[in-house]
Amino acid sequence: MDNFRRLSPPEQVVFVGAIVALIVSFLDWQQVCVSVINACAGASEWNGVGTVAALLIVVLLVWEVARLLGKDPELGSVTPGQVSAVLALLLLVFTLITFLSHDEARHWPAWIGLLAAIVIAVAAFVRARNEGVEMPTKETFSTGPATGSDTAAAPDPPETPPAETQ
Repeated sequence: MDNFRRLSPPEQVVFVGAIVALIVSFLDWQQVCVSVINACAGASEWNGVGTVAALLIVVLLVWEVARLLGKDPELGSVTPGQVSAVLALLLLVFTLITFLSHDEARHWPAWIGLLAAIVIAVAAFVRARNEGVEMPTKETFSTGPATGSDTAAAPDPPETPPAETQ
């Protein structure tokens, strides 16, 4: 518990949000009730493409527990903050796909799951920026990688031999 208290607020939000998202993933995201026989049937996030989102929650939670315990594995040039941000972004994308594809008889846990994924993604990106991860900008995508000069030097036109006079 002391390790958790030492975490920054964005780290705490990612960790708690992942736990909330995992719990909500087991509840009915779609539910239909028939009052005549007093019965309900539903489907959790663990159906169809939602399975990918639910597995990403588990992976993110395992990653966050590893970070909480100080067991960051060596990943070369990839920082732990980048891994958390990418996992959170993937979680948001697949949760959104699940939310939109499970649109019939949507039940309240779907809304909580979507909200949790948004909060996790925002907190993960805030934490990544606090850890020094540089986020891509509009210029990065429009100009491509920096080469040190704005324009490439144009090749010289081929020289033509002088015309012979007769």
